[in-house]
Amino acid sequence: MWKKILATLLALSMLLALAACGSGDSGGSDSGASYDIGYNTWGSGSAVFDIMNNIVVQALGVYGSGGTRAIDNNQADTELDNINNFVSAGVDGIVMQACATTILPQAAAACEDAEIPFVLSIFPGDDDDRADLSENNVYYLGSVSADMYAEGYLIGKMAAEDGMTTAVLVGGNVGDTLFEERIEGFTQAFVTEGGGEILDSARCTSPAECQEKASALLSAYSDTDMIYAMVGDYSVGCISAMETLGLDIPVYVTNADTNCIEYIRDGTIAGATSGNELVGAVAVALLINYLDGNQILDDEGNPPELVMTGFEVNADNVDDFETIFGDDDGPYTAERLQTLLARYNSDVSYDTFVDFIENQLTLEVLIADRS
Repeated sequence: MWKKILATLLALSMLLALAACGSGDSGGSDSGASYDIGYNTWGSGSAVFDIMNNIVVQALGVYGSGGTRAIDNNQADTELDNINNFVSAGVDGIVMQACATTILPQAAAACEDAEIPFVLSIFPGDDDDRADLSENNVYYLGSVSADMYAEGYLIGKMAAEDGMTTAVLVGGNVGDTLFEERIEGFTQAFVTEGGGEILDSARCTSPAECQEKASALLSAYSDTDMIYAMVGDYSVGCISAMETLGLDIPVYVTNADTNCIEYIRDGTIAGATSGNELVGAVAVALLINYLDGNQILDDEGNPPELVMTGFEVNADNVDDFETIFGDDDGPYTAERLQTLLARYNSDVSYDTFVDFIENQLTLEVLIADRS
């Protein structure tokens, strides 16, 4: 209870401070304070992380703020160092990717000690750690992520419906919850419900290892019906391995990125899902609302945990996918993003965010916004 009271007092004090200096208006104004935000991405140099970066940059720009990106280089120690560097720099807030789940308690404690609010984006850490933060850390503003189990399930269902009966899998580190949850979902749909068989898997510490490990896997199982690449980065390595081996095996992909577009068009990638990068802008909105003195809490008064399920990308909608995700300015219109901020939308609430996540993060909605 004390946590919720303190959170309310903190938010109220920030609102009063903003009102005193003439910035920040929760009555639907298009004016507001500008903030310095730190945000990290697990990696760089690939389309998926460039998209994640662009979406945060777009949201910050629409909200009149700026920020600094830090790159974790796929290393837990670097991720923690980056968060600590943001804290030392005295940023106004942090949009945190907790891809290395073990660092979250330390990173959160550093934010709490420095009284810096933070929100978890895309990679939300472990459930137990978030529950502890919700109860005990008043600077934790919630999480916005993707349902990795649902993504894997959708791929497994697609593949089974396409008549695939055997599969090999290629993805990231063993023990990484993002990949383990996708495998669980895929297994449920493809094996338990679809009657298929997973022959083997290759796990990589980074996409740089993918082609070599995929080559070894496909050499051993050249008669597999399909390959499941658990991130767009890994699909490219799998396809390169097939080209070297002279194989032509359908590829299915979760977290497809712009490098997958031509392969979806020509059928090399037989099925794909995408969209989880979109939630980065929602995380930014939670943070800016708090800094403006308008903290968003769920129906029980806790920091929200918002989860999207992604969407299918196929030959029929790949042109729309390219339009949205190939835009260097970002996938959203300013008007769409402004609906999430109290300074533009006086009616914004937790329900606004739920509706945004559940109904507005689709290719159809984002394309329609541009017409």
